[in-house]
Amino acid sequence: MSRGEPLIRQWNLLKAMQAIHFGLSVDDLAVRLECSKRQVLRDLKILQELGFPVSFEERDFGKRYWRLSAQFIQSDKLVFSLTELISIYLGQKLLAPLAGTQFGEGLASLMDKIKAMLSPQALRYFSTLDDTLLVKTPIFNDYTTHDKTIRLMTRAINESIVVNLCYRSLSCSEPYQTLYRPYGLVFFDGDLYCIGLMDRYNEIRTLKVNRIVSAELTDQRFSRPEDFSLMTHVRDSFGIISDFGTCSKIRIRLSGWAAASVRETRRHPSQQILSDSGDSVVVQYELANVTELKRWVLSFGKRAVVLSPKTLAEEVCQEAKEMAAAYQARKKSRTK
Repeated sequence: MSRGEPLIRQWNLLKAMQAIHFGLSVDDLAVRLECSKRQVLRDLKILQELGFPVSFEERDFGKRYWRLSAQFIQSDKLVFSLTELISIYLGQKLLAPLAGTQFGEGLASLMDKIKAMLSPQALRYFSTLDDTLLVKTPIFNDYTTHDKTIRLMTRAINESIVVNLCYRSLSCSEPYQTLYRPYGLVFFDGDLYCIGLMDRYNEIRTLKVNRIVSAELTDQRFSRPEDFSLMTHVRDSFGIISDFGTCSKIRIRLSGWAAASVRETRRHPSQQILSDSGDSVVVQYELANVTELKRWVLSFGKRAVVLSPKTLAEEVCQEAKEMAAAYQARKKSRTK
């Protein structure tokens, strides 16, 4: 038996009892969990000993129906069920890059309050969750040192205050100063971004918060466009980079494991598989900005070929040629 198997079974046991408020018999629970009645009884005893609100009611000539109290933690109007608590516990790990900021502090404070209301046995139960469902992300950013900037930008957004900031853009050799009207923050793929109107270009620009060198509030106010929506703004992008251009249809042929990846993962709401021969697929996206899509296509190497539009196919082809040239140059330098 694997280390996490009992925990998974007990987790499913708690979910089953929570879903059926009038209770379930040991026979019903054994069928749902696909295990023996003796195992169910052992798990019920363990959960009770850990302090979980598991109880039974005798009906039908003494037959016991087991259930889980819906109000695991209750204070005035705030009620948490056990499964909600576990979801919060796991959810905080997804926001790990924001730990130490005002957003992370709020979640950490909530978890501290929850832990203070749990028994030591229940806390040990929660600590074993990582052996069952480990939340792993390839992003290891830490925004702790940017908390002051985040707080300032949040205030500017809420109070519509123009910000004077110095920004380090990847497209410029030196940081530049500009006035900025922040409309909102977006947390995407482990990074925090701010979207707003930048005076330098007189257009809406997306800034990566950890590239803001300095920022200060001005005495100027701005009016956010009534029809502006963060969700709408990023809808036509493959990630976070957006513009107001017309959406175009992009068709890409992917083969081998790249095709399997597209079948399994929906990367954008517009994603549509036009054909699937088994060995390869042709997928279509409708996007206004292709910067991030181009990087994604290149990550598949020879297994991804842009079919249309022609301009994007040529850009990817040119990038591939330059990559090949760089490797050839490295090979020649090593042979000298």
